[in-house]
Amino acid sequence: MILNRNELRVGALDLKVIHLHQQEIGIIVTEEMGRFLLIDAKDSPEMFLLSALLKHCLDTDDVLYIQRKRPENADLFIFNGAVTPLDRKLIKQIKLALKSSKVKEKMDVNTEDNEDEGFWGKWESWKYEKQLRIDADKDLVLLNTSRLGLELMTHSCAHLASSFVGHSHFDWCSTSNSPELIIRNIARND
Repeated sequence: MILNRNELRVGALDLKVIHLHQQEIGIIVTEEMGRFLLIDAKDSPEMFLLSALLKHCLDTDDVLYIQRKRPENADLFIFNGAVTPLDRKLIKQIKLALKSSKVKEKMDVNTEDNEDEGFWGKWESWKYEKQLRIDADKDLVLLNTSRLGLELMTHSCAHLASSFVGHSHFDWCSTSNSPELIIRNIARND
C-alpha cells in the first residue's frame, strides 16, 4: 500500500505523520460508554494492514493518524510518547497543519499475509504490562504506546488476521483510568 507521509512543524516538534481515512482502509474506531475503545477491522486483509502500519510506527517513530468519517466514530492517533510527546493541544495543531500541508513523501508499506509465530515463543507478559496509555473520548483517541506496546499490537493484529480468533483484549496493558482496548476482526468475531 502506498502511504502519504507529511512532515510537519508543530510547536517545537518536527513530526512525520501518516494520515489515513478509516472508511478507505476498512478500520473503524469507536469509544463506548467511557470504558471500551474498539478498533474494528473488516477482515484479515485490513487487520494485516493495521499490523503493517503499527510495525511502520515501531520502526520509524512516525505518528499514525486514522481520521474518522462519521460522527459516531473517533479519530485515532497512535504514537510513541517517549519519542513524540503529544497532547490534545498539539493534536489540534497537527489536524490544522495537515489541512494546509503538502505530502512530502510517498512510501510503500508492505503488508504480509502471515504472522511471525516465533514472537509468541518469546512472550513474557510482564514485559508488556502497562505499555499502552489510552486517552479517549467519543471524538478523539490518543494511543500513547512504548516500543514494546507497538510490538505487542503489531503481533496481536497479525495473529488476529491469520487465525480464527475474533478479538484481542488489552485491558491489562492500559492504565487504571483509561478505557479497555479491544481490537476486533469483525469477520471472525463470533
